Amino acid sequence: MSKTPLKGFQDRAKDSAVAALSSCLTDLTKLAGTPSEKEGGKLIIASKGYLLFEAPTGTGKTLMAGNTVEALSRKYKTIWFWFAPFSGVIDQTAKTIRTEFNKLRVKNPSTDRQLKQLKPGDIFVTTWASVAVSRAASRKIRTRSETMPSIDGLIQQARREGFRIGTVIDEAHHSFRKDTEAHRFYQDVLTPDVTILATATPRDNDIDSFIDKNQVKHLHRIAVSRAQGVDAGLIKKGVKVAVFKAPKVEISQLIDFRETALRYGVQTHRAVAKELGRIESTVRPLLLVQVDSDEGSVERTQSWLRKLGFVDGQVRTHTADEPDPHLIAIANDEDVEVLIFKMAIATGFDAPRAFTLVSMRTSRDPDFGVQIVGRIMRVDRRLQGVENLPESLNYGYVFLSDNEGQAGLTVAAQRINAIKDEIADLTNNVVVVTVGEQPPSAQETEKGGQTKLFVQNSSSTPDNSSFTKNTTGVTTADAAASMSTPSTALTTGEQRVLEAFELVYQAAPRTSNSTTTPSVTVTKPSIYKYPLRTDLAAPTRFRRAKIALNHANILSEVVNLFRFDDNLLTVAQQSAAKILMEQTEIFAGKKERPEEINAYLADREIGKMAQRTLFEADQDGMLDVRELHQALEAALNEEFGRAGWLHLQTSEAVRSGLAKILALRPDALRKAIDEALKRHIESEDADPIPTEVVSFTELEYSRFNLYGIIPEDLNTWEVPFAKYLDDDITDTVRWWHRNPPKKPFAVCMPLPGQPNFYPDFIVGVADRQRGNGILLVEIKRVINDEEGNAHAKSKIEHPDYKKIMMVYWEKEERWMVVEFDHNANKNILDRVMRAELMKSY
Repeated sequence: MSKTPLKGFQDRAKDSAVAALSSCLTDLTKLAGTPSEKEGGKLIIASKGYLLFEAPTGTGKTLMAGNTVEALSRKYKTIWFWFAPFSGVIDQTAKTIRTEFNKLRVKNPSTDRQLKQLKPGDIFVTTWASVAVSRAASRKIRTRSETMPSIDGLIQQARREGFRIGTVIDEAHHSFRKDTEAHRFYQDVLTPDVTILATATPRDNDIDSFIDKNQVKHLHRIAVSRAQGVDAGLIKKGVKVAVFKAPKVEISQLIDFRETALRYGVQTHRAVAKELGRIESTVRPLLLVQVDSDEGSVERTQSWLRKLGFVDGQVRTHTADEPDPHLIAIANDEDVEVLIFKMAIATGFDAPRAFTLVSMRTSRDPDFGVQIVGRIMRVDRRLQGVENLPESLNYGYVFLSDNEGQAGLTVAAQRINAIKDEIADLTNNVVVVTVGEQPPSAQETEKGGQTKLFVQNSSSTPDNSSFTKNTTGVTTADAAASMSTPSTALTTGEQRVLEAFELVYQAAPRTSNSTTTPSVTVTKPSIYKYPLRTDLAAPTRFRRAKIALNHANILSEVVNLFRFDDNLLTVAQQSAAKILMEQTEIFAGKKERPEEINAYLADREIGKMAQRTLFEADQDGMLDVRELHQALEAALNEEFGRAGWLHLQTSEAVRSGLAKILALRPDALRKAIDEALKRHIESEDADPIPTEVVSFTELEYSRFNLYGIIPEDLNTWEVPFAKYLDDDITDTVRWWHRNPPKKPFAVCMPLPGQPNFYPDFIVGVADRQRGNGILLVEIKRVINDEEGNAHAKSKIEHPDYKKIMMVYWEKEERWMVVEFDHNANKNILDRVMRAELMKSY
């Protein structure tokens, strides 16, 4: 039973609602049979005929609406149409009306359409889908039979018999929108005298849209706060939402978050059942599992539940587009522990014994979040009023497989929290008045209650004026005069601007008496040539690296260099990974301490990632991926044998183990391939560098460049570095050369799985013992990229020129040397770049 504070509030709410709609029905009665009945009735209904109950699920929207309908039916000759959001909740709604309201008679619009049997308080419970479909064959309710009129005819005949029409729209935000069959039925057939809306979604956009499209002038609002429902013991204290987060992006791609969410949802469900048993409650909790729309999602979830110990009789499934009548029986059958559903029953489905919900659907929609939370907010009647209820039973629990879905639930909770107790004052914004012997008419009232009976006749305003004042007080005639003002009235500056405008944008060239055409001389741009310098003692050709592809043992070397150490062998047997589970009580906005848990790995995703690792490691096509995979499987099988793990020496276990290694430790293969390829890198002479550089523009001179210029293809960081080399005062730099990419004379290095690497600069360094006195330099703007390109470049060596120096322009103030940190597995800024450092690098 509801506690006194909420019961008192509901009584006051009913009184306010009845008073508001009674005013509407009373005024409509006054206008009955008068010339202004039609137009005045529209004004009265738009101003007084709409009522909204706004309350969280479980706090009595249905009861308040039903009490209002019952009270109005006692005073007025009214029949009602109650629209449930889905057919699956029709029986639930009808049962509530029959149980709670003695003066209301539930009628089935399919079978109870006899006019002679109509009585005030008759209430037809149906859905929009049953009366508002485009196909005539599906509109049985709207089709006349031999014994009954159509619903359209019944409404018309009822009006002729003096009945008023009332409408209750439950879950109003899910009802209808403009230009739908439902909307047309509401406006053109029902045309209700009073409309009661009920929603759990506060200040919903669809409610605002309803108001706009039906030209509602005033909506009488009655709102119930969540706190009222909690204090009354009708809804739970809060809802805890759990999400799962992997520490690394790579790991998150391999986690089966759906199975993980289900496993922890089941764990919580069983903990709730244990607590209910401890207090000797007869309530057996229900676990709701919402699957996504992927093919096979239901079957996959059923399989997981069987693994978790549920038998088929304990698990029921409902995935119809619209729930069937048996759904309520499923929810109330306490032998059923788990109900699997998709989207259809998310709204309006009443299952008070549900404590836990697992959602595998991706949704950030707050409106949907309100409905999802509503499924587990109710308190079962058997637990209402129980003193000293264990704290864990005061909450509902939601487990999301998609952590981004938490945003929708959080916003939903904030919306629900925003509902404040409200009973709108009765506003008398329309009154029915009688002037003299004239028939009564409806009049809108001004502030303070004055009617607008005396309105100034618009014809008293002169309408034959030739001029219209604009907002500045200037007539259009004045404006026209100003437009025709001659140019001499302009200021000197304005006249010059106008003349310039005319010269540039004139429609046609001005005519000229001259018969000669002025000649135009076009000067071709000069070609600037910069010959290769001979004073710097630099080589005229360089060495480029390549992989000797004709080596037959490269695949076997990759396998031999693949280190199946203890760490990798452990990974091969891994079935889960450590992730964090975070729980937030969404109404209080309180986060709990994260819990480290084991999450199942998804075999399908691991297989995909393993394949990707194989193909990405060999983008250059130097290896046969299929042969490599078979060779690695054979090597892993041998390692299992050496470890004495005979149970793992099956083709399935070996294949699964290798897939986990490749997916979870992709660097192991990359390192093996890198090391193998390094053993097969050789160098050869590149083509001679050009004997001159040709440019259409004059280039800036350079002190040490091989052509004596700053090349025009350098970018905004490379130019400052070239000038840094030119400014050397330590006698370290002898010369430098821009190394252009993809040229036959350029220096390049093969990078496994990537295009060839062309360092930006080739520098001649005095007293450098390595590289024959030549250093390769690469300028990097991003020293750690997702593709690993910068990592590979920082670790590679040229066969002749050795280690390549990578530099970074820190804050565009100083050059820093970049090094690869093996412990951190990333590039770091190691030290300030000094010219002398190039000698020993």
